[in-house]
Amino acid sequence: MRYILDAKSPDEAWGNMKKVFAASTTARKLHLQQELNNARQKDLYVTDYTIWIKDICDSLASIYVIVEEDETVQVCLGELASKLCRRS
Repeated sequence: MRYILDAKSPDEAWGNMKKVFAASTTARKLHLQQELNNARQKDLYVTDYTIWIKDICDSLASIYVIVEEDETVQVCLGELASKLCRRS
């Protein structure tokens, strides 16, 4: 509320709000991208793991960050392939 109450005009209030949300969006984007890059299946079932990856991608899409399909596949298959290689 402080950002709106201290503004001298509606344009200034809007500009203040954009700055506040842009900073939090950038932080969220960096956090989600790091989570995607560091995603590991661990003890999750394959379906749970892929749903988790999709949830991260959907969260990125909600803040207008597009994750290419091939990047999503690479994250999923990269982890799954490394688990298969360790088993053999």
